[in-house]
Amino acid sequence: MLIRVRTKDGTERLDIDNGATLADLRKLIASKLSVPLEQQLLSRSVQAGPVPRKDAPFSASEDAQPLRSLGLMNGDIIFLDYQMERENQAVSKAYDKDPFVNLVKEGELRSQGKSQWTLTNFLDYRSSKEFVLQAPPEPHSKFVRVDPRATQAVINYCLMTGFACKRVGYLYGQWVAEEAGGGVAVHAIYEPKQECTSDEIVLVDDAEGDEKVAKVAAMLGLVRVGVIICHPAREYVFSVNEIILASKMHRAAVAADPDKGKHFVTMKARPVLDTEEGIEGVATVEAYQMTDQSVALCEVDAFYESKNDPRVAKTQADCCFVVEKKEQRKATMEHFIARVFDIAQPFESFLGASFPIENRPTDPQTPHRMADYLRARRGKEPFLKTVADLHFLLMLANMFDMNTDMPVLCSHIVEQKADELDGFQMMINCYAGLDD
Repeated sequence: MLIRVRTKDGTERLDIDNGATLADLRKLIASKLSVPLEQQLLSRSVQAGPVPRKDAPFSASEDAQPLRSLGLMNGDIIFLDYQMERENQAVSKAYDKDPFVNLVKEGELRSQGKSQWTLTNFLDYRSSKEFVLQAPPEPHSKFVRVDPRATQAVINYCLMTGFACKRVGYLYGQWVAEEAGGGVAVHAIYEPKQECTSDEIVLVDDAEGDEKVAKVAAMLGLVRVGVIICHPAREYVFSVNEIILASKMHRAAVAADPDKGKHFVTMKARPVLDTEEGIEGVATVEAYQMTDQSVALCEVDAFYESKNDPRVAKTQADCCFVVEKKEQRKATMEHFIARVFDIAQPFESFLGASFPIENRPTDPQTPHRMADYLRARRGKEPFLKTVADLHFLLMLANMFDMNTDMPVLCSHIVEQKADELDGFQMMINCYAGLDD
């Protein structure tokens, strides 16, 4: 098997028998790399974030154990420290076009803040630019509970437009902790201002709108627990730009609450393909999570979408992916997403989703539309149910005081205090031009 040995002089590769012991490896290092046994300090590696780091050293008592019993597999990295001076014995044609050589020549490394770089400095810098991609781990969220009225409102709009353009929605709900694992409950979906096309997501800067929905949601005891991306029919799961968008939103959730934010989910709505005979209906919803590695890499803009293929990520010029022990600048997205399969648990929010949704050009929120909404429900349902709709509350936030009126109204909704809404009902009917 192949063992990669990282030293202060570079990374070198050794081929060794599958049944070899740690002592055999030490002898091979002495023979091939010219590092005497008494100089060798071998240490394990640990995957800390996107790059391997030095871990605990091997002890002399482990010399007789096979490498596999010590957890070393084909292609793994170990760290070798020594005091002597030597030259790297590895010979690789890949280094002929190594972008790091150009970085040294052009002075980029020196611009990092050191006037003189040692080889150890260089190797540490290089290791921070190598991203080892592996099979995605299990998602932090084990389930997603969604009020079907919320997702259906989004899907119906996409069906009306023929899924011609992409569409983004922010999932507002609650983090759910259960003995079997954590998850999220989605109560409502807010659609931000956007000018998306069939190929690209274009979110319009709307700091005022984002602040308003965050405040109203907080008054309802809700936070942003995910994002939903709707897209036209296609064969692949996510584009690279969609991965980057979702990962950065995921990172914001983690920054706000490190323990709960890791359960942030990414859902998608799409048309059912003609080849998917096992799926009923014309549209379907799926749930995923961006991996911790994807979130970490997107935070530092480590990769971007290829100009030729939206499924392919390309690293910055001074970085590379390591896939199946091979260094490469391009990779596909299956390493960065984990599927959340449990999304069918019955769930009904205390919020409805019947009022016209904000930022849609086809059905804007207007006083006339509010009057129609109220008139259609008068006498048919309690006023508490009528007003308990995030989209309706967002319009009310334009007429009620956000510091006094809205917190009280939202509190009554959460606590189901229908008998304390008479004053609000009178003001809302007056604003809509309805008689009591």
